[in-house]
Amino acid sequence: MIKIISALSVLALLSGCFNAFAQTQPDSTLRIHMLDYCDPASFNAILGAGTCVRDTTPGLITFNGFLSEVGAEKSAGAWRFSPSRPGAGRNDSLTITNLGGETHTFTKVQKFGGGFVDVLNVASGNPKPAPECATVVNGNLIPQPPGPDNLFIPAGASATHAASDQNVRYQCCIHPWMRTIVHIKASHD
Repeated sequence: MIKIISALSVLALLSGCFNAFAQTQPDSTLRIHMLDYCDPASFNAILGAGTCVRDTTPGLITFNGFLSEVGAEKSAGAWRFSPSRPGAGRNDSLTITNLGGETHTFTKVQKFGGGFVDVLNVASGNPKPAPECATVVNGNLIPQPPGPDNLFIPAGASATHAASDQNVRYQCCIHPWMRTIVHIKASHD
């Protein structure tokens, strides 16, 4: 009986130490969500089937409403990264999840600029593309191919990216106002 009580006491002590250790260990994954409220009927009618594939229960913005907002505001507020100003520890992992209905990119850029959709660049006031998004050849925008620093993430999908040891700018090369800077913290708070 004494051995059982001693074993349970040791187990309880170890369990308490493990729980305290687990609570003090920081989460080494920063989660970033890509959001949009595209209306499947109007976006797919104009841009092609499968351009927007989302559940419209929480709301929607028609294609014409989207273009009007971008023209007036230089962005569409529902098309964004969340959180807008994330903080990460050095060399944390980033998990980027597309909760919207359109494909977005999560592209590491040296300096924010336009993307590879000229009409959205002009409407948003970003006429010069970020070189990590597109190059200009004979007056035409040529998208940069997908790669480790240029992630194309379809609706409903997720991807991971390693954080850096310095602050890094990311933008969507389709919707160039979708921007964030991942701020690197000296240590986890």
